[in-house]
Amino acid sequence: MNKTPYYDPDQLFPGDQDSLVLYEGTGTIRQLKVLTDVAIFSGSFNPLHHGHQQLERVAAQELQLQVVFELSVTNADKQSLSESDLRTRLHQFDDHDVAVTQCTLFVEKAKLFPSCWFVVGFDTAARILDPRFYQHDHTQLCDALQSLVDSGNRFLVGGRLSTDGSQFCSVDRLAIPREFSDLFIGVSEDRFREDISSSDLRE
Repeated sequence: MNKTPYYDPDQLFPGDQDSLVLYEGTGTIRQLKVLTDVAIFSGSFNPLHHGHQQLERVAAQELQLQVVFELSVTNADKQSLSESDLRTRLHQFDDHDVAVTQCTLFVEKAKLFPSCWFVVGFDTAARILDPRFYQHDHTQLCDALQSLVDSGNRFLVGGRLSTDGSQFCSVDRLAIPREFSDLFIGVSEDRFREDISSSDLRE
């Protein structure tokens, strides 16, 4: 089902970082200030692939929550999505709910999704902990993580095979400050393992 052709272009994007647009699997669209009581699977989904779909199913089982995919039209590492890009990405999700935001960082997403679990892949989790996004300041990193704790958020992390194929990368491979070890929970390899990425598929 293509959910996007019937919507005015002005409805496609949230007005600012303090709002979101929810595309429901039923084909309806809602503009919201917050969304709670769900798990949020954040990513660029370029393209959506079977690994994403498998992790969504595993997360729903592990957390006993509905999983809502989240697309941000802005990104810390990539170009912002155009209207055409957004429509193309949304078209992939069929009957799944998708939240569209303008939030680049998870500390911003937390304001829209308080008390929600964030479902992420290993590479996204590594970027959340990457010092370069915090001016290489450990205090800024810890302050950001503390704000996520204060918002009631946690991360469920799906692992992947390392680039050289030698090992499975999960939370034990992340540089998590000791006081925030409970913020990131890994999915065991026997429950989820992904050996291909969206970038591999694009190539």
